[in-house]
Amino acid sequence: MMKNRIYFGIFLVSIAALALEISLIRFFSIIQWYHFAFMIVSIALFGLAASGTFLMVKKVKNPLFFSSVLFSISVWVGFFVMNNVVFDPFKAVLNFNHVFVLLLYYVFLGLPFFFFGIIIAYAFLKFQKSAGKVYFWNLSGSAIGTLAALFFISYFHVKAIFIVSVIGLISSLFFLENVKQKKIVFLLIIINLSLLFLPLELNISKYKEFNQALNIPDSRHIDTKYNSFSRVDIVESSFTRYAPGLSPSFSEILPEQIGITIDGDGMNSITKYENIGFVDNLPSSVPYFLGDNKKTLIINSGAGLDVLAALRYNASVTAIEANPIVINLLKGQYADYSGNIYNDANVVFGEGRSFIRQNDDQFDVIVLSLAGSVLSSSTSISGLSENYLLTEEAFKDYYSSLSESGFLVVTRWLLFPPRESLRLFSLALEIDEDGSNIAMFRSWTTVTLILSKKNFDDYTIEKIRAFVEKNKFDIIYLPSDFVPNKNLKFEKPYYYNALQNLLKDKDKFYKEYIFNVRPVTDDKPFYFNFFKVSKINELYKIIGQKWNPFFDSGFLLFFILIQALILSIIFILLPLKLFIRTKNRIRKKPIVYFFAIGLGYLFIQIVLIQKFILFLGHIVFSSSTILFSMLLFSGLGALYSQRYKIVNLNKIMFTIFILTIIYALLLNVIINYLISLSLILKMVLTALIISPMSFLMGFPFPSGIRIIKKELIPLAWAVNGSASVLSPILAVMIALFLGYNFVLLLAGVVYLFSLVFIISKRSQSTEQT
Repeated sequence: MMKNRIYFGIFLVSIAALALEISLIRFFSIIQWYHFAFMIVSIALFGLAASGTFLMVKKVKNPLFFSSVLFSISVWVGFFVMNNVVFDPFKAVLNFNHVFVLLLYYVFLGLPFFFFGIIIAYAFLKFQKSAGKVYFWNLSGSAIGTLAALFFISYFHVKAIFIVSVIGLISSLFFLENVKQKKIVFLLIIINLSLLFLPLELNISKYKEFNQALNIPDSRHIDTKYNSFSRVDIVESSFTRYAPGLSPSFSEILPEQIGITIDGDGMNSITKYENIGFVDNLPSSVPYFLGDNKKTLIINSGAGLDVLAALRYNASVTAIEANPIVINLLKGQYADYSGNIYNDANVVFGEGRSFIRQNDDQFDVIVLSLAGSVLSSSTSISGLSENYLLTEEAFKDYYSSLSESGFLVVTRWLLFPPRESLRLFSLALEIDEDGSNIAMFRSWTTVTLILSKKNFDDYTIEKIRAFVEKNKFDIIYLPSDFVPNKNLKFEKPYYYNALQNLLKDKDKFYKEYIFNVRPVTDDKPFYFNFFKVSKINELYKIIGQKWNPFFDSGFLLFFILIQALILSIIFILLPLKLFIRTKNRIRKKPIVYFFAIGLGYLFIQIVLIQKFILFLGHIVFSSSTILFSMLLFSGLGALYSQRYKIVNLNKIMFTIFILTIIYALLLNVIINYLISLSLILKMVLTALIISPMSFLMGFPFPSGIRIIKKELIPLAWAVNGSASVLSPILAVMIALFLGYNFVLLLAGVVYLFSLVFIISKRSQSTEQT
């Protein structure tokens, strides 16, 4: 009976721990930027690894109750530190000591996961022969925690932290040793619940556009709205004006606008329906000057300037928007403000490529709206974020959905030195190798690509010239004669020169250019990553002091990897050395085995999350479905493994290896074939597709725990956790250069490699000599 109580306590605290991790990732993405959120995963796993090390060097008697209470208290403390001790990337460059703020994050945000890790590791020690059951309750609780986090964030917002803490306290009731402890728990629960009534806001970085907008005189924060994957802020200011790429020939006053930021960044606006003639002077209006283009698809429509431009020319508009809050603002709260014009468009919640695959319609114009901010593009903040709208396969999807005389129009921020404009052009060249269907022009701040379904005729070329000249833009490329660097003059025609060199010899240019501007694919969907390790010295000489390494996702990834390696050394090798001193000699096979399966599990998890983003349409849908399914089925596998005294791990590992090959070969085919189905059905199919491998991946860890010496269990937990610290970072780094399929195959090899280090009953007696 007592064992069952402990199991249920493990289940509850596992819910809390996973919900905490996902909540911190979301909040950190809002406070800082997306690429900094990678650290939360590392911090959580670091805490788990540290708990194993602690139990290895310090013998404790039944720490379950106090660890669960300390988990709940440290949830408050860690969040308070994160929200009030803000890391400033610019200050870190000027004063390296400021980097130690990141160390504070590791210590205080790692504490809840440290106490959680003690609970799980101690449970393995106490119930070694029932390791499969312990792992089942741990993983199944974690699976529920992934879904609980989305609910908590949607309904409690920042105060989700207190709900997580309450669940941790409830779990402690199943670890009680006396009545006095129960009183302490109920007092803490009451304190937690009363904190829900206090005001609490995230301390967003002053460099994000939300705070920059509020710094403008006469500005006002109107409202904040949350859903499970975003925070949308509405800002009102007489100075709010958003018209990216607006022609310098436009001299009138822009209409009133209301600013919108998502996760504190990516400023966009809702435009008041008055004096909207300025849209004629936006780059994205170009297709409506080229002919009678009526049927328009706008992807990533945002707050709708591109929708406004299309409707002004009486186009039949379908707009795809990935955030339902934005749709509700346009068609509900601010419908009157915008003249109800968005009710004339078919605004659809979804993802662009999924929509195209679900529909056989042909469009005269497909527009990819400008998303994000010039800051995030120019500083490589988005470099580690996947973007399946800007890959070779995506461009082929758009091209196949164009009518015979249709145009694809893509506008992006203009970066110097040239890089994003070159990658955009390289993607178009994958469709049109000789460039006869491509045109490109720029404003001071944006670059616009036009890809035509048919070759440009003289009439269309003259229309493009006229549009560019009318708006005083500059042509970068046209399959005809033109004068570069004519209206918006740089010292040299940098963008024109770079494109000419690209066209002369693509392979040579890709190899020698300072930035990585090769076209990206669905297997390596890092459109915003231009980082080249081989050119880092040359890059620094060109950019010099303007380069902030903590704003560069490529650098930050290396930085996190180095710190993870250092922490792994501290929490594996040094304790191992101490353990060897006290126990004379230890076999290394169990250590390598638990390290390998920890590395392999997270490799597969990261790859599956990335692979299914395109299928499910959003990273939140992908990560929640994959995490829930993998953890649940792995938990069931762990429970099933308990039926056997000795598990044949040779067969398990070999089957996992074969499945990674099958998944690498067939996942893309399956995704492309089933992508047109409804979201709910795709989520169910995703769970079914990954269930066989997830089920088998639940066997190796508890089976290993059951057959090693009891005193090695904390070490196994620490080693497995440390491998998990490294694996998310390594997975992304490898994918940047070699693709996600390679990472998936590598994971299979790692599992196969672990066969060499499987601990058999025969070797168990000689593990320690």
